[in-house]
Amino acid sequence: MPDPRVREEHTTHDLGTYGQLTIAARADVHSGNVLYRLHAPHVRGCVMLSPAAAADDPTMPNPGTGELIINPDKFAPAFALHESRPLSVNNIVLTGPVRIAESDSDYRPVRRGKTGRPEWLPPRTHQHARAVLDAVLKTWREREDLDELTSAARRQAAQLFLKTYTAQLSARRETALRAVTAVADAERRVTELHALLAA
Repeated sequence: MPDPRVREEHTTHDLGTYGQLTIAARADVHSGNVLYRLHAPHVRGCVMLSPAAAADDPTMPNPGTGELIINPDKFAPAFALHESRPLSVNNIVLTGPVRIAESDSDYRPVRRGKTGRPEWLPPRTHQHARAVLDAVLKTWREREDLDELTSAARRQAAQLFLKTYTAQLSARRETALRAVTAVADAERRVTELHALLAA
C-alpha cells in the first residue's frame, strides 16, 4: 500500500546536447525530503533534495532562507521502498551532501575518491552533472509546497536535536550529581578531621 505521506510528480526537461531528462519526484511531507528519480542518456539514479533546515539546530539563529542540501547517494527511510540508487553521470557515482544557497550558481557536485574523500568531477562530467542538477533545482524551486517541506524539515531537526540535547543534559546532570556527592563527601571528611584535631 502506498505511503500517503509521499506525493509523486512527473516531468521532463530538455538538457540540450545532453538529451531529454525524465524526472519522477517523490515528496515526503513528513520529513520535507524530495527524491528525484532521473533518467537520461548517461544519467541514472536518484538525488534527494532537502531544505537545509533538516540539518540545522532550530534553537540557533537561522543561517538563511532558501538553503538546501543535495544528497545524490543517501536517501531518507521513507524512500526505501522505491529502489533508490545513487545518481551516476557518465558512469561516475556522485556523492554528497552538497549544501547550496538559494542564489548559489557556483556549487560543485563531487564524487568519492579512491581514499574515500570527496573530489571534483572530471570537467565534462562536471558540466553534464551541473546540467542535470540545475534542471532538478529548477523543479525544486518551482514547487508550491516549499514552505510545507521546510516546516517538516524543521520538525525533523527538532526531534533529532531534542534527542541529542536530552542525552547531553542527562549526562551533565549525572556529572553534576557526582560532583555534588564528591563535594559533600569532602566536606564531611574535613568536618571529621577538624573534630579530631579539636579533641
